[in-house]
Amino acid sequence: MAFQSYPFFCLVGTALCLYYAAPARLRLWVLLAANAVFFLWADAASGIWLLFSVFSTWGCALLAEKIPGKGAKRLLVGLCLLCNFALLMVFRYFPVWENLVNEALGGGLARVRLDVARRWNLAAPIGISFYTLQAAGYLLDTASGRCRPVRHPGKYAAFVSFFPNLSSGPIERAGHFLPQLEAALTKKRRELFDYGRFVRGLTGILLGFFMKLVIADRAAVLVDHLFGMYADGNSFTMLMAALFYSVQLYCDFASYSCIAAGIAGLFGFELIQNFRQPYFALGFSDFWRRWHISLSSWLRDYLYIPLGGNRKGRLRKYGNLIIVFLASGLWHGGAPTFLVWGLLYGVLLIAEDLWRLAWDKWRKGRPQIFLPLRGLLRAAGGCLTFLTVTCLWIVFRSETLPMAWTCLKNLFTRVQGFAFAKEFLYAMGLDRTEFWIAVGAFLLLLILDLVSEVTGKETAAWIYASPLPLRWGLCLVLLLAVFVFGRYGSGYDAAGFIYLNF
Repeated sequence: MAFQSYPFFCLVGTALCLYYAAPARLRLWVLLAANAVFFLWADAASGIWLLFSVFSTWGCALLAEKIPGKGAKRLLVGLCLLCNFALLMVFRYFPVWENLVNEALGGGLARVRLDVARRWNLAAPIGISFYTLQAAGYLLDTASGRCRPVRHPGKYAAFVSFFPNLSSGPIERAGHFLPQLEAALTKKRRELFDYGRFVRGLTGILLGFFMKLVIADRAAVLVDHLFGMYADGNSFTMLMAALFYSVQLYCDFASYSCIAAGIAGLFGFELIQNFRQPYFALGFSDFWRRWHISLSSWLRDYLYIPLGGNRKGRLRKYGNLIIVFLASGLWHGGAPTFLVWGLLYGVLLIAEDLWRLAWDKWRKGRPQIFLPLRGLLRAAGGCLTFLTVTCLWIVFRSETLPMAWTCLKNLFTRVQGFAFAKEFLYAMGLDRTEFWIAVGAFLLLLILDLVSEVTGKETAAWIYASPLPLRWGLCLVLLLAVFVFGRYGSGYDAAGFIYLNF
């Protein structure tokens, strides 16, 4: 059930009416029913795996609380996590691994078949990458004492299967969401509705649809066209493909997070912020503090720090960084391109850390000769970060490593393409009007992101807090853009969020 579909609007409207009309003792069941309808509509056959994740981690947390020995508790938690992540690996990676093993052992050797999932006709359940991490985070938090186990299975199920963020995040934390749920289930009916949060939620939903329907889906046309002809691409066309893919991926994924947070706000809940103007980052570590924040913070708290973080020497720190970013690549998919993409980020973060050490050592004891140029150096660092990230998105987007290599080679070697830029510009899948609509809409988003960066607030929050004429003016502009320039209607694929594939 896609966010931009009529059944989803009906689900949200019905659930909201029932949620605010129901007495406190029935609100939990309204939320559970909405979650169930959303999941079963999209993936009814795989509901058993969501239930397995919910009840295995819920029961394990309660049982681990009663086990006195640390060793036995760790064994129990480890087995539960192993079962959940094994399911994730079976559903997500068997088809990819089957192809890789067959290619590696093909020819004169007998073909190796890893087709358990295919033989049992098991498709990857919607949102399994996200709810598995959410449930695993809860189990690790309870095992470490950061939060207490939930006694009521329905409350825990409502947390793991909360429908706005079930499919593509953000990956919620039990310590953040469950107290909000407990408070909502005990409030009186007249105290439940929060006008400010409701309006901010509507603003976030509107912003999300603007990013998705006006920018991301329009950029996707150009991106698919150019990557489809990558072998014949030149520096200009591959640069345009990379830039527009950077825009598409950000607007597509951030729009889902905006809509999910907005819908949660309609119910009175606050979700974790998932993006914070990532393309304004000054360095790769800063980029990962801004991009897919719920995943990067999950990997930091539950993988990087338990491995030792930066507490056991520089060499150990760099090894931990490589492991974390290989895990990030593997989470996105089992294809070699994702692993190489993650490995390259790990190497870049190590290089950045070494550069900062050398720079600080060189500057020590010297006069501050670069202070007047600080703004210029920061701008140059931001541009370098963005361009490097854009090049790495080519690896992320490519289907194979040879395809990624060809795209990057054409980008940096076929510079003669710039001489024919005017001929290529409106022959890349978008005509003149569509192209400049996409560019103009992204420039508007860039201005909104710049204000968010300066104010330190999320876009929906500062729009709501702005003076009334500005607030209504921006909302009307976004609303008109969605209805006039949004890509929807006959022939439109309403299930096109990129991160539904991860």
